[in-house]
Amino acid sequence: MGTQIIPASKLRSRIMKIVRELEAAPERYIITRNGEAAAALISYEEYRSLLATMEVLSDPVLMRRIRQGKKDETEGRLYSFDEVFGEPL
Repeated sequence: MGTQIIPASKLRSRIMKIVRELEAAPERYIITRNGEAAAALISYEEYRSLLATMEVLSDPVLMRRIRQGKKDETEGRLYSFDEVFGEPL
C-alpha cells in the first residue's frame, strides 16, 4: 500500500483514474493545496475498516474484554476448541 501526493489542481483531470486505482488496490492519496496537505482519499473498503476500528476502540466494554483476553493469553489461560465445545474443529 502506498501513499501518493497529488496537488488539488491536478485532481479534477485524474479523478476517474484515481477512483479505479483505489478500487483495484489499496492506495492512499494526500491532496495538497498550495503545497500543504488539505485532504485524503482512500478506498471505500479502507474507509469501512477505519470506521469499524473506531467503533471497537470507542467501546469501553469491548476494549476491556480485549485487554483481558490478551492478559489471559499471556498468562496461559487458553482453551482449545475441543475443550470449549466438546468436539473437534
